[in-house]
Amino acid sequence: MSAHAIVTAIEEESLALCRLRATGRQDVDLAARDHHCRRIRSLIHQLRPLIGTVEKRTFGASGQSTKGKPFTVARRRRAA
Repeated sequence: MSAHAIVTAIEEESLALCRLRATGRQDVDLAARDHHCRRIRSLIHQLRPLIGTVEKRTFGASGQSTKGKPFTVARRRRAA
């Protein structure tokens, strides 16, 4: 499945969740919402490897930004 197809499926699942009507039975309603949430999480897990991950960064306070606020971008160190 391509990244665009997965994003479309996530969008459709979220719209279906928004349109879900309450039945008045709490157990049925919660089960339906749980099903949608599991489906969305599954699609996100499929999407993540397709789009890649960004390198983890940490912000410090020793640089200077264009707006005058101090900052620094440094690689995170692994715990020893």
